[in-house]
Amino acid sequence: MMIIASICFALMAVIVKYLGNLQLMEIILFRNIPSMIIIPIILRKKNIPLFGNNKLVLSMRGFFGMIGMVGMFYTYTIMLLADAVTIQKLTPFFVVIFSGIFLKEKIYFRQIPIFLLAFLGGLLIIRPGFRIDLFPAIIGLFAAISMAAAHVTLRYLRVSDHYLVIINYFAYISGVASLIILLFQRNLIIPSLPEFLVLIFLGIVGLFSQITLTKAYQLAPASLVSLYSYLEIIFTIIFSILFFKEIPNILSISGASFIIISGYLYYSLKVIDQKNLE
Repeated sequence: MMIIASICFALMAVIVKYLGNLQLMEIILFRNIPSMIIIPIILRKKNIPLFGNNKLVLSMRGFFGMIGMVGMFYTYTIMLLADAVTIQKLTPFFVVIFSGIFLKEKIYFRQIPIFLLAFLGGLLIIRPGFRIDLFPAIIGLFAAISMAAAHVTLRYLRVSDHYLVIINYFAYISGVASLIILLFQRNLIIPSLPEFLVLIFLGIVGLFSQITLTKAYQLAPASLVSLYSYLEIIFTIIFSILFFKEIPNILSISGASFIIISGYLYYSLKVIDQKNLE
């Protein structure tokens, strides 16, 4: 599920960058429209309550998810696509920290060097003081923290709410908020027919990504599932080369490698611990 989600998220990054001439909130609105239409219909057919059980945490998931999505989409339009996605991949390490705090999943001392390696990778990507687009990079880091909070709520909600209810909250909170902002700003840009079709495709890919992401976090521990999200970096680099001729520099490649390696090392520690318990 997480591998499929990673492909979908990489596709979304490409689509958002392609639509960079449109308003950010307009892109987010269209990203959520298919979910806002399809999910309630499915919930009603399945006789599942639209508002769920744990309304507070469901609302928190929607809020943190929207903040993270706004930050991510912004960085996609401003930065090199591979850099923006790689910064986002710091999310799993914040997931580990938040899981330890809120879900009481254990964090061991031997994990600290792995976190430091991931932090070094993030520094190589962000390069504070050495790039003109430092502000978008900081926004990307903040988006990673927000997405981590959203992912932890997914794990928490696995025992109380159906995954479609979780997706529905995220879609409506993001969609309604983006529509209100668009109406307030009064700067809606009417998309051309090709752009409109791409926007609809973005919404469909976004819906599929949310379904697979949510199911993945409900089926397994957050700290393990997040490992597979690193594949998004590889898919994004391939897509950015194919569609935008963007080739990451050596520092970006090194940073991405450190983050991927640190993710694999963390996963390996989890596997060893589980075998010892068995």
